[in-house]
Amino acid sequence: MITLIVPTHNRAYALVQVLDTFYTQKFLSEIIFVDDCSTDNTQKVIEEFKRKYTGVHTTYLRNEKKSGASFSRARGVENCKTDYILFCDDDEFLEGNYTEVCLRKLQNKEADIVSGRHFYRLVGEDIKEAIARFGYGLTRTNVFGGIRYKLYTDAWFKGDVELPFTHGIFMTTKSLLEKYKIDPYYAKGNGFREESDFQMNAFLNGHKIIMSNETHCVHMNMKEVRTGGQRVNRLKRYWYNVFYTAYFLKKYFSGIKVKLGHRYSFGVAISLYALAEFFDFFIRPFLILPRRLLSRE
Repeated sequence: MITLIVPTHNRAYALVQVLDTFYTQKFLSEIIFVDDCSTDNTQKVIEEFKRKYTGVHTTYLRNEKKSGASFSRARGVENCKTDYILFCDDDEFLEGNYTEVCLRKLQNKEADIVSGRHFYRLVGEDIKEAIARFGYGLTRTNVFGGIRYKLYTDAWFKGDVELPFTHGIFMTTKSLLEKYKIDPYYAKGNGFREESDFQMNAFLNGHKIIMSNETHCVHMNMKEVRTGGQRVNRLKRYWYNVFYTAYFLKKYFSGIKVKLGHRYSFGVAISLYALAEFFDFFIRPFLILPRRLLSRE
């Protein structure tokens, strides 16, 4: 009934930790791993879990050249045979009811794209402890920031919240993915906006997207993640965030203006975004550094 698609690259050390939470999900028919030219023992780890969980069909695909997560997601969709698809990253733990909750909300027509809550665990924290600590969120802020087109996954709220897009651990239907497609353009650097692109396209065409408090996916702490797009240096991350956001907005800004009520131009929008990101990347860390140093004393 459900296919789980996992793009992966040199994350064997992470897969060993998270795959039990993938294979034990309800209503899961298949997991498709799309290996983006790993040079570690990723394939060996996947084969070990394939033998361990014979009740779930495991498909291993390897890209001929490194092509990025968006290309790998699209390739997974092409090889999927079920009606429902869940995307998950290779460094995420899934709560035991993740597929159950998302599937129910899709089948009951509560939404067309569904995700649970998403946050980072602390070093040494198990998943139950992490979920208990998270509660309904960690910060009192809006879930979606319109100027930065950013999802604040730590925001506090109860129930479900409707959004223009959610994070990358989401479930939808194969028919919707075939209709709106995954854009493989987001292939380099940190692949920023890759999942937001498909979701924004669906949102602007009238489809409902929700994030629910009824289930959670828990990211490994960044100190545990040794590789990946978020490990590029700060300047490169800033560049790719602005570069991909400019591409994203060029595609969708006319629709975004109508849906979100923005009154300014594309040029103003990307300038505001670049300034806000510059502040967060290069100025804000120096403003909070004294407080961090004082807190250690």
